[in-house]
Amino acid sequence: MRLSNSVIGNMLMLYAGKTSSLLVAFVFLPFYNRLLGPEQFGIVAVILSLQALLVMMDLGMSTLVSREVAVASTTGSACLKLLRTAELSLTIFYSILLIVAFLATNVGLLAGVDPVLIIGAVILFWLLVLQNLYYSSLIARRDFAAGSFIQVAGVAMRAAATAYVLSFYSATLQAFILTQIIFGGIHWWVSRVYCMKKVSESETDSSGTQWPRLSDAIALTRTGGALVLFSAAGAAVTQLDKPIISMFVSAASVAPYYLASLLCMTPISILASPVSQYFQPLFLKEAVKGFSESAKKLTGRFVYSIFVVTAIPTLVLWWFRVPIIDIWVGGSSDNGIISRYVEILLPGLAVGALGFVPYNFLIFAKDFRFQAIFSASMTSITLGLVAIAAMKQNVEAVCIIYSLYHVCSTLGSWVRAIIIPEARAYARYSGAIAISLTILLLSLIGFVRFLLF
Repeated sequence: MRLSNSVIGNMLMLYAGKTSSLLVAFVFLPFYNRLLGPEQFGIVAVILSLQALLVMMDLGMSTLVSREVAVASTTGSACLKLLRTAELSLTIFYSILLIVAFLATNVGLLAGVDPVLIIGAVILFWLLVLQNLYYSSLIARRDFAAGSFIQVAGVAMRAAATAYVLSFYSATLQAFILTQIIFGGIHWWVSRVYCMKKVSESETDSSGTQWPRLSDAIALTRTGGALVLFSAAGAAVTQLDKPIISMFVSAASVAPYYLASLLCMTPISILASPVSQYFQPLFLKEAVKGFSESAKKLTGRFVYSIFVVTAIPTLVLWWFRVPIIDIWVGGSSDNGIISRYVEILLPGLAVGALGFVPYNFLIFAKDFRFQAIFSASMTSITLGLVAIAAMKQNVEAVCIIYSLYHVCSTLGSWVRAIIIPEARAYARYSGAIAISLTILLLSLIGFVRFLLF
């Protein structure tokens, strides 16, 4: 299928916006690690994990608002009020979170942690969650160029400014948080002004736009409740491992684990995720017509694409992990530990990337209840096992648990897709392709190892 230059351009801009945070983190986090030291960087890793957790757990606001903005049937006034209502809902939520954090610091529940650091972190989370709301709204309007530019520029500016302050002024957690808040606030303000302008540009009478009431915010939050469990489970299982390790092992132990996780997630986040986002609407459009020849071909292309963009980079990264880590992190005593963690995590995450395939089948079948229950169950079991491993001071066991989590999650979703009638044909066909490709790859790896060793 040929793509026009405009479609390719939009895909590249969307790709840039979606992967900007990971790419910036990949460049700057080793630098932060060297400047702050293991103990302080371990706390930064926990803050960044909570940040990612809360951005994903935004009460379903970004999903709800982007859906309505993408549907052309709503007026500018209605979209603008919805966006402001989402802002109010999130602001109320973070105000409550700020009060809870303030009270916790005063009664000694967070003893040993600077209260200013905790309060500053909550303010930063609020700014970033709202900024993600505006970014999602702009992408829903198909304003890929401006939305992605603001996203990339904002993330890069915040990371570069933080590196500058830590290098030349003060390599402390307080300096890190303050710089992040200042430049995160600039990013939030620019995103808000532009988003409000674009969302309301179809409105002819600005006086007709009503400001939301508290009841509107509560109603919208209840509407998003159905999305919270699924997003919360996914966010928790991918982000709460770092705080758990910090709690039961030490903050310094988080640093090598966090860097290993980031390195392992690169093939999935940068390559597999955009491929899935591209194929999802195409597949859904074809699948409603039944298991036709065109739908069958598209499914095959989907599986082949996911496998290739994941398997090859993962294999290269696994095989050359030691020199790659040495170049990326620099000379560090933790490099051997990072390499060991990558060795364990990477195969499981590679299988997890294939989970995008059955996930799209379940979306087509509207099997949301299973996804929510399965995701919540897997999250509870995984985090429980992680807590036990952390209490035993065994971070390597945490890596094994997460590698198995990704494998079980993918296999469980594929089995479910085979069971339900709506997705059965696609799941069987794609599963046969995935198994064949996996056997072929393992055979090639075994043959190469036989020749070399």
